[in-house]
Amino acid sequence: MSVGQAHPRTVAAPEAWLRPHIEALETSVRHGFRFQHLPNIGEIAEVLGFRVERDTIDVFRARSAEDALGARFRVEDLEHGSSPAALWHRSGPVAEVIAELLALPAHGIRGAPDLAAVRAPDLWVPRLR
Repeated sequence: MSVGQAHPRTVAAPEAWLRPHIEALETSVRHGFRFQHLPNIGEIAEVLGFRVERDTIDVFRARSAEDALGARFRVEDLEHGSSPAALWHRSGPVAEVIAELLALPAHGIRGAPDLAAVRAPDLWVPRLR
């Protein structure tokens, strides 16, 4: 390697127990989720994934592999308050929460949740406007 060239970085493969959670995050990216990293003094405290589709926003936050929360909200409900009721929400391991969120039928389709009844106060929802 010549002077001035950057050294390639080697990243260790994740431990086996983390793979399903990392794969779930990768799958969410392929399904249109964008991300916000919420820092905590030099480290990432949590990762927030969100996507807007068919007048809803699907959101999940991951604080660790075993601590995730996901929800679906109507966009119009977000315009009326900072803590709207969710159409759907789950908490648990990242892989499970993301899989269940991605398995939801699109808003307005038979079987999609349509009754906003449960608050998800621990979930920060990005401003859409």
